Order: sequence, then structure tokens, then C-alpha cells
Amino acid sequence: MIFAPAFFTSMFSLKRLTTITVFMLLLIIGSTAQADNSKTNSVVLAVEDSWPPYADANGQGIATNIVQQAFAAVGIKLFLKVSPYARVLDIVEKGLVVGGYNVTRQTSTEEKFLFGQQALLTASASFYFPASNCQVFKYKSIADIPDGTRVGIIINYEYGNSFEQHKHRFKQVRVSNQTQIINMLKLNRIDSAIMFDEVANYTIKSMGLDEKSIKKGPLNHTSEIYVAFSRAHENARFFADKLDQGLLYIKESGQYAKLLPH
Repeated sequence: MIFAPAFFTSMFSLKRLTTITVFMLLLIIGSTAQADNSKTNSVVLAVEDSWPPYADANGQGIATNIVQQAFAAVGIKLFLKVSPYARVLDIVEKGLVVGGYNVTRQTSTEEKFLFGQQALLTASASFYFPASNCQVFKYKSIADIPDGTRVGIIINYEYGNSFEQHKHRFKQVRVSNQTQIINMLKLNRIDSAIMFDEVANYTIKSMGLDEKSIKKGPLNHTSEIYVAFSRAHENARFFADKLDQGLLYIKESGQYAKLLPH
């Protein structure tokens, strides 16, 4: 009986210690879950700065609207890192950001990046020529364009598998934006260029030029444009799956169709 108070005091202290330990563990688990959730309820994607109307100098445009609304549909907030296209590909490949857009899904990009099941959009690209070129009507496909043609293209853009097969025949002139391409066509510094049709139309208008300032030739390719996700980033598959879910949702709801050019 003499040792009873000490015994009960020890039991009380042990019980109190156990309660505190459990409480601390719950706090740790809760804060860890909150931290994990904060990592996945927002996402930073790289976006190019020279592909209007899909992504302009500020990264804004049709493609960004689609990505933003798709992620919002699954409770994820989008933040942008706006960069030249070549830089977008570089930082995505290195895993500095989880993903970037607007990337054409083709053999060369599938080797470097992860892709979801849902494309952001489909875009057609054609060959364009100086207004003075009188042979354009003879070119029905890329195969008809003569060897040695100086073709203007954007640095690190993808132009489809057909161009990959024919590009050795051309003298490629690589520039950083669409305005440069159009000016070079007007000045006959290049013989041809490949531009996405919506982008060409938008850029010609924004430059205050007549649509006849350059001539449109044969179709080069039609691309499915995606967000490319990094193989080096731990959350890439998670966000690729979430984007797929969001894209399906906005397509089924009719939201998606309202975001496309008409």
C-alpha cells in the first residue's frame, strides 16, 4: 500500500505520455497528408510563347483555356511557366516541371515524354510560299516540293512523321517565331515554310497584312496536340491521368466545344 501512489502516478504519466504520443502522430500524419494533397491540387506546366491563337506571348490562348478548364474540372489549379518552345521541351525532359504544351505526339516525342490518352486539340499545318511563286498549284503533297527548297520552320517544333522522312531533301531554316517566318517569305529569303493554318491566319492578321501576302500550298500534316509529361518527374503519371479525366468531363459536358476556334 505504501507504493500505491507512486504506482498510480507512474501509470498516469505513462497514459499521459501515450496520449501525447498518439496526438503527435496524428498531427504528423495529418500534416503529411495535407502536404501531399497540396502537391497534387495544383500543377505548374510549361507553355510556349509563340503559337497564337493557341498560346500567345503570355501563354494565354485556346490551348491554355482547355488545359485550365480540364484541370479545374478535377479540382486542380493551373499555374504557367511561359517559355520559348525549345525551352519548354528541355525543362520538361529534365523534370524541372511536370509537363508542358503544345506538343505533337509522334514517334520522336513518344521516345522522350509521357502522354495521356486525350489530345488537347487537332491542328492542321500546311506549306506556305512567297506570293511570287507561280509553281504552288503543282505541289499536291510534300513529295512534289523540289529538293533543295529552303523551308522555314520553328526551332524544335514537330512537323509530323512525313516531314521527318523528307526533311533531308530540304534546307531547313530555323527561327523562333511565326512573324519571322512570314517576313522571310515576303522578302523571298526562304522558298517555303510550314505553319499551322490557324496560327498563320492569326499572325497574318495581327501583322496587318493581306491574306494574299503569302500563298498557301499543300497540307503537310494534321497533328494531335498534347500536354507532354516528364518521364523524370514523380507526379507525371498522376497529372496525366487527371488531365485525361478533366478533358473527358469537359468534352461530355459541351464545355470543350465552346473553347475551340469557330
